[in-house]
Amino acid sequence: MHKGIFRRTWGMWILTALLGLTVVVVGFVVSFGFMSGRELYEHEIIYKMENDSSSTSIKVLDIDPKPLEIDDETYYLVKHNYGVSFLRTDASEIKQILEFKEALSEKTNALASSDFYLNIRVVPEKKKTGRTSVKTHITQEMKEAFEKKFKLSPLSVQAPLDKLDTKHFLTITDSAARFVDIVMFIVVVVFFVIVLVWQIVRVRRIKQHYGRFDELFPDYKDDMKRLLDDAEYLDEKLGVLVKDGILVSYGTEFRVVDLEKAVSASVLRQKSKWGGKYRFTFFNGGRKQVEEVPLGDLKDNIIDLVHYLREVCSYNVYIQF
Repeated sequence: MHKGIFRRTWGMWILTALLGLTVVVVGFVVSFGFMSGRELYEHEIIYKMENDSSSTSIKVLDIDPKPLEIDDETYYLVKHNYGVSFLRTDASEIKQILEFKEALSEKTNALASSDFYLNIRVVPEKKKTGRTSVKTHITQEMKEAFEKKFKLSPLSVQAPLDKLDTKHFLTITDSAARFVDIVMFIVVVVFFVIVLVWQIVRVRRIKQHYGRFDELFPDYKDDMKRLLDDAEYLDEKLGVLVKDGILVSYGTEFRVVDLEKAVSASVLRQKSKWGGKYRFTFFNGGRKQVEEVPLGDLKDNIIDLVHYLREVCSYNVYIQF
């Protein structure tokens, strides 16, 4: 039994700090979507033929201006520093690149000196969308079409087949992708703010009950543990004691309840994935909630406490269990 706020709240503060760190990391990643391809490239955020769901970049060295059409989608074969990949996009999105390629059509690595950088997203062959469900983005038929297109492309002369990326395709980071990023960031921020506010409210509530304890037990405020010896009822497993008509819960939460001001109470079991825990809720004459006391999951101990308050004590408190 103590007045240590941090010892009662350190777990949630760690969670809050981790959420804050998550906000920073997510915000940093989301910012990639608003950078140019050149800026990403200069910061070494480069696609290296690996999975990467956030924005990354490539430097376009060459492109096959004749696209591949699959299921009403257009794919362009693009050569970059780490291999050859298919870029799913419309001609209007890469108009300048296609125009430069047309002017330098006979040159190897025709666009290497033109400084064309793209801010892109990487779409993997398969992506897990749930615990057991997997979405396939690149079918076996698409792989075969990719390889066939590569073999017929002028780029096959510049790079061997093993440099062709058939496990991913690329898309240009557009406003829709940025919108999704912003929504994700807002969700993380809102969740962080909710947890932070809840933790601040929790700390203020604990301080309030410390003050109430000092007011009701001035002789024990400097040595709370002495009250354990003088209590009329004590259950150390529950972390509950009763003294002079005052119930004190001193577990993870700290609560002080004047039983004479409460006319009824109820004990409810809150179920969750990890089991169930009980809560004591005290009410005044108008059924307005006076205080809520968490009790843990020790049912037998809670029954003993209920029996004590019902039968042994003379307080005007009705317990519905």
